Amino acid sequence: MLLSDNIRSVLDRKGWGVYSVLPSALVYDAVQQMADRDIGSAVIDANGLPGIFSERDYARKIILLGRSSKTQPFAK
Repeated sequence: MLLSDNIRSVLDRKGWGVYSVLPSALVYDAVQQMADRDIGSAVIDANGLPGIFSERDYARKIILLGRSSKTQPFAK
């Protein structure tokens, strides 16, 4: 990928899919799906309000706060 590539050429190589995660899923399952698909974020639809969960969210809201991704659900 070159800095001069346009969005279409990037998406042609990377893919056009949008992946979502249920709010009832565990954080670990979402991170595993993202790793399997080689993506850095997924859409979450919680109470009709879509949001994004990213690798950065995982690092800051799970790891750095000492939470366990295998027991932490998105929605409480």
